[in-house]
Amino acid sequence: MAKKDEKSDTIKQLFGYAGNYRYLTIASWVLATISAFVALVPFYFIWRLIKEVLRVAPDYGNAQNLSVYGWSAVAFAIGAMLIYIGALMCSHLSAFRIQANMRSKLMRHILTLPLGFMDEEGSGKVRKIVNESSAATETYIAHQLPDKCVATATPIGLAILLLVFDWRLGLLCLIRICSNELHDGRQYEKEDGRVPECIGGNVERGG
Repeated sequence: MAKKDEKSDTIKQLFGYAGNYRYLTIASWVLATISAFVALVPFYFIWRLIKEVLRVAPDYGNAQNLSVYGWSAVAFAIGAMLIYIGALMCSHLSAFRIQANMRSKLMRHILTLPLGFMDEEGSGKVRKIVNESSAATETYIAHQLPDKCVATATPIGLAILLLVFDWRLGLLCLIRICSNELHDGRQYEKEDGRVPECIGGNVERGG
């Protein structure tokens, strides 16, 4: 619970650097989630195609709408890719603005520090902290958060899709998916928690 509150505070701090660009970050989350759902739609059309072929077997000439199902799957696959590209464009624009504003604020803060601080810490070390902190922020906002939205939305969409295909088979698969997600989620929390912790600590130094 404490980690979730810490992450929430970190994102709020980063939104403070983003200004109006924070809406692009939110848009990237929405678009990434939509792309995850759209990316699963081709599997539905492939299922419809296979179902139609099996229905008319062995008289495959009587199969109907195969080209429609095939092209629909292609269209939704391309659509999902384009939507995700849009999500990344939004997240990158926001991330670059946050990175630039963070570096600017950090440098202004450094200029107010006593001269002895620079002699003690060294300009190279300070520059490294500024560059690494802002770079970690860019990676977190531009890549990790959209990917996390996709990782969260995909199992939900997959669950719906499995229930559409066959609710009994879908239920069995859901049990397995849930167990995997719980395990992977814990691992992701351990790794992902390091980034906000690093960002949050350096944001506070610059504040």
